[in-house]
Amino acid sequence: MNVNKILFIGLSSVGDVVMTTPVLTSLQNKYPEALFDIVVDKRGIELYKNFPKLNKLYIKDKDKLLRGVPDLLLRLWKNRYDIIVDVRSDGLAYLQRAKKRYTKWFARSYGPHAVEELMGVIATLHGDEPLPHTSVWPTDFDREYAKKEISIFKNTGLLLAISAGDSRKPEKTWTTDKFVDLLNIHKGDFDGVIFLGNSYEEEGTREVTSKIDMPFITTIDNSLLEAASLLEKSCLYIGPDSGLG
Repeated sequence: MNVNKILFIGLSSVGDVVMTTPVLTSLQNKYPEALFDIVVDKRGIELYKNFPKLNKLYIKDKDKLLRGVPDLLLRLWKNRYDIIVDVRSDGLAYLQRAKKRYTKWFARSYGPHAVEELMGVIATLHGDEPLPHTSVWPTDFDREYAKKEISIFKNTGLLLAISAGDSRKPEKTWTTDKFVDLLNIHKGDFDGVIFLGNSYEEEGTREVTSKIDMPFITTIDNSLLEAASLLEKSCLYIGPDSGLG
């Protein structure tokens, strides 16, 4: 079967979106000529928008009538797809026109990890090859931003990235004292610290940085792809289980 157009129905939260990227990579490798339409919530737009084979993003707006499903169905119905891959499995794949559908209802998981479970949706396509790594797709501008930000450090070979944690979710992060203790114990092991996060992490970041004696930069409220570019420059990331965003 010739595959030229694929509809990928993704997940919502930032972490879940990242976990789906191996599925996209596998499909891209198997069908290098295919273009992808991607269904995504507002939170995932930034992470999918630079996917190399993207044709169009379809935004599922949950603020609209019936969580945006009728509006989304109408916009998608004009298309006909060779393959639909639905890692969400809320039934949307069966309401669109396609030659072949792959959903979680018929998945064969590769293992217990989220990536292994999501890749199980396309197990019959991917086969026994090693699973792709997770990916995001920063632009050259994002990477230039990261390069400029870390230029204040004398050396950049061993940079530690830290997210101090969302102040609204104390059960999901360390106390600031633990971050301070960790950094003071290991201050000789790193060339500097990159503090990442959003405005909810600003208070914790300010408290930690006031009590450490090592070079650091704060990059609160940068974009997700800018944060990804800074992580590329880091040798280790420490943060809450809810991650960035």
